[in-house]
Amino acid sequence: WLNSHANAATNLEGATPMVVASPDGRIEAQISSLRTGMGFQIRFQGKDLLQGELGLRVGGAELLENVSVRDGRRRESDSTYTVLFGKNNPVRDHFTELTLDLQNESGPVRNFQIIFRVYDDGVAYRYSIPKQAGADPIEITDEPGRFRFTGDPRMWPLYLKNYTTSHEGPYAAERFSTLATNRLTDVPLLAEFENGTSVSIAQASLRNYAGLYLKAEGAGSERWLHCALPPLPGQEEIKVRTGLPMSSPWRVFLIGTAPGRLIESDLILNLNEPNAIGDTSWLKAGKASFYWWSGVQEPFDPAEAVKWEEDYIDFCATNGLAFHAVIGTEGDHPWHFQTKSGYNPPGPDADVTRARDGFPMADVVKYARSKGVGIRLWVNQKALHGHLEEAFTQYEKWGISGLMVDFLDRNDQEMVNFSEQVLQSAARHHLHIQFHGVWAPTGLSRTYPNLFNHEGVMNLEYLKWGDQVTPKHDVTVPFTRMVAGPMDYHLGGFRGAYREQFQHRVVKPIIFGTRCHQLAMYVVFENPMPMVCDTPDSYVNQPGFDFLRQVPTTWDETRVLRGDVGEDIIVARRKGSDWYVGAMTDWTPRSLTVPLNFLKPGDYQVETWADVKGDPDPNRLATETRRMKAGETLQLDLNSGGGEVIRLRPFKQK
Repeated sequence: WLNSHANAATNLEGATPMVVASPDGRIEAQISSLRTGMGFQIRFQGKDLLQGELGLRVGGAELLENVSVRDGRRRESDSTYTVLFGKNNPVRDHFTELTLDLQNESGPVRNFQIIFRVYDDGVAYRYSIPKQAGADPIEITDEPGRFRFTGDPRMWPLYLKNYTTSHEGPYAAERFSTLATNRLTDVPLLAEFENGTSVSIAQASLRNYAGLYLKAEGAGSERWLHCALPPLPGQEEIKVRTGLPMSSPWRVFLIGTAPGRLIESDLILNLNEPNAIGDTSWLKAGKASFYWWSGVQEPFDPAEAVKWEEDYIDFCATNGLAFHAVIGTEGDHPWHFQTKSGYNPPGPDADVTRARDGFPMADVVKYARSKGVGIRLWVNQKALHGHLEEAFTQYEKWGISGLMVDFLDRNDQEMVNFSEQVLQSAARHHLHIQFHGVWAPTGLSRTYPNLFNHEGVMNLEYLKWGDQVTPKHDVTVPFTRMVAGPMDYHLGGFRGAYREQFQHRVVKPIIFGTRCHQLAMYVVFENPMPMVCDTPDSYVNQPGFDFLRQVPTTWDETRVLRGDVGEDIIVARRKGSDWYVGAMTDWTPRSLTVPLNFLKPGDYQVETWADVKGDPDPNRLATETRRMKAGETLQLDLNSGGGEVIRLRPFKQK
């Protein structure tokens, strides 16, 4: 049905499905006609995986009703690109693409496109509307697409109360058939079939559009996941208001033979535009101290505050930490900038260009630079609105390296656009950005390499006031949230506890599990700028800190060696010729084996930091250095809530 000429539109009704296959042939997307529009079927290794129906409502009119095809174009692309910070470098971008030029006889939008891309590790589609007479601007009132799995896979939903959300919460463990009906569900959303085949529904290249959520509706053969978009602030109908041309985000289906394969994928990054900020020589990754987590309050006296900051800066310089975060901690809400009412969350009088009265910001930054340490600022996003250029000009003048921009708490089109404005302005002023209280990443760090990280996950800060971030949660989020991209988790707690020992506290928090469980997060979790959250005296002369100092934060290759969602995970990451392995378990002690068949042939020096088997003190660990050959097998014995980390270096004769 794509044999029609461009000027001779063909109606879809009864047409033969068009098949688009992945380069390796294992994945197929079959696009077909429906009575009310268009749908698709995804097959993996010859078996039906899921089906979907397409829909986009503009100004109240459904574009895909009575639609016809004017033209269809196929292409295959195979290229590579480099990234500053990631899990694989270089990155291969290899896909088959089908672009359908569609025509609708009614409504203001007459011409539009649907683009399908099929990779070896997934399928994605998006809508594109070119500029056309009588249809600019447009208002999108709904995206009534829906998806249905074949069979009844296990799923791990993150349910949300409403569209105002930090995207931080516990993941449920359910079946497709038992998902809560009409509950707002976040993406990525993971599904695993009985044979291990796994699918994660996600989004990529979220720009000038509203974020994606899903809602389960219906039962039995009419069980579907429906797309849902947050409305623009102040009303309920309009989800997106934009000029033309426009392209929606990609709707993504990551696919693999096991959940761990999805973690290895760069598909979401591939679906974004190349670097848009030009020169990136000023950007560097690295670990960052962050004393808010430890709950130690900064002194109010400016002279004492300077001494405090300089002590932290010295600690960073001595131990190879690239950054130190400078914030105030008045009451419950950190805030470093002056307001007439104090240092609570910003009011209309907040001035984000002024440091706290008497605090010599420029001098502190100068001291840090003399030690080779960059200074980062915590900023509430509300205080930046209307002041981006003014604030970022001042930060550049001070010599600030980057910002943690917090409390976004929405992903409607307005907030999505503001976040991109932050990245654009920050790039002009040589500032890197870390978003907190934010949706899962959508690969935009390819376009804006100064975007270092997203939070968007319930993480170790929650142990300051609760007990939900357990080892089980720690080994769930790599398969659920982290498939979308880098994941900030407030790492580095060195006061471990087993379940019966734990109690939450704000100052010097305790973390669940062993010291090695915590060390393994620096390998298992993708994070180019991981925090080192605890106090300096928690680290100095402590076992395991030597590993924390040396472990890289960016990687050339990533392999998931094994993993069961919510139970255990082992990840190997390569930097240059060295490999690092991180293993984590839930509350169940485990004996696991690691075949070293991912190594190039040869002998390796193997250093391990491991739980002391059965030790009642979770903060004790054992270290060992030995010589092993590629292809041999490591035996790992993980305590309850435990972990292990390993460094493997090609053996060099002295």
